[in-house]
Amino acid sequence: MPTKEQFATNINEIRESKGFTIRQVATYSGLNPSTISMLENAKRNIPKVSTLEKLANGLKEPVNKIIELAGYKPESHKSNECEDTLTDAQKQVAYLIDPDATQEEIDQIKQLVEIAKLSKKRL
Repeated sequence: MPTKEQFATNINEIRESKGFTIRQVATYSGLNPSTISMLENAKRNIPKVSTLEKLANGLKEPVNKIIELAGYKPESHKSNECEDTLTDAQKQVAYLIDPDATQEEIDQIKQLVEIAKLSKKRL
């Protein structure tokens, strides 16, 4: 497992490489700017998976990448059993909407995706 210093360096490098400010990442992720700053300065331990998911959204990075940088195994973060039935694109949409989505909410997202596919075919 990486140290909090290694994680901090990786997160900072990702943010800076994209030209994002801490405030921008906070806005995109829903996290407090001070939380992001403390993570980047290794003043906080590696956060729990739900926070990592929000951070990934804020950094516009794949959730698995951030989770792996934190030292978690990719399969250890699955928050919903139905994730195996979603495509990668559907998973990203679900995480952007709400990383803590319930089964019912994910089912609704799947229905919306199917409606969008049907609408696209009709055009």
